[in-house]
Amino acid sequence: MFGEGKVALVAGVGPGMGRSIALGFARHGVDVALAARRPDRLRAIADEIQALGREALVCPTDLTDPMACRVLVEATAERFGGLDYVVQNGHHEGDWSAVLDADPRTWRSVFDVNLFGAMYLVQSAVPEMSKRGGGAVVLVNSGAALRTPVRMGAYSASKAALATLTRTLALEVGHLQIRVNGVFLGPVAGENLSRLAETAARASGSSVQEWLTAKATEMPLGFIPTAEQCAGSVLFLCSDLAAPVTGQHLSVNGGQWTT
Repeated sequence: MFGEGKVALVAGVGPGMGRSIALGFARHGVDVALAARRPDRLRAIADEIQALGREALVCPTDLTDPMACRVLVEATAERFGGLDYVVQNGHHEGDWSAVLDADPRTWRSVFDVNLFGAMYLVQSAVPEMSKRGGGAVVLVNSGAALRTPVRMGAYSASKAALATLTRTLALEVGHLQIRVNGVFLGPVAGENLSRLAETAARASGSSVQEWLTAKATEMPLGFIPTAEQCAGSVLFLCSDLAAPVTGQHLSVNGGQWTT
């Protein structure tokens, strides 16, 4: 699935998708650089990676700072001797304001993370990846780019822009043998969905479990996938199994919608 001596950089590492992606790489023999704003979470996941017999590098990083992204990539290459895979999972969901009430400063802050953070990271990573003869980038996206939930205009617009960035990058860096793909996530069981469920349950007068059970009925498969299950799709797109795949988005959503 992955060759010997491979190195991955996972940005936006938290308790859900980011952690599952990083641990998935480690289980397949890949060393991992971990980036996010919270050092405590990074250190905890680094310990888990080392327990699996792989090396981990902890790099607290603000993705909205292009210099910080450059330092992150340089530190990864210095520690491990190169870089093969980049996954950008960090996101900003916005403030759930209607467009007519929206503060443009909030929209800019959402785009700074969801679009420009990905751009800064890839700009820094591609030259290093090209030294290894290629690699793979996965920019984690959301079904909001396609389905446009109300009161999530900034988030949806930024994710739609991220999808365009993904396709454009695939065309521009393909000659370097670097593949660029994305995943459109639906609901993912975990901390973020639990927080959303609490808010939605209060609004509807139902319990959290009732709301989650009803949400699961939207999936033809009948269940809300876990972060570990969804991470498998990201690992596939990075792996040699997806060698001819670039400029694509895989809907990872239990069949909630089809494309």
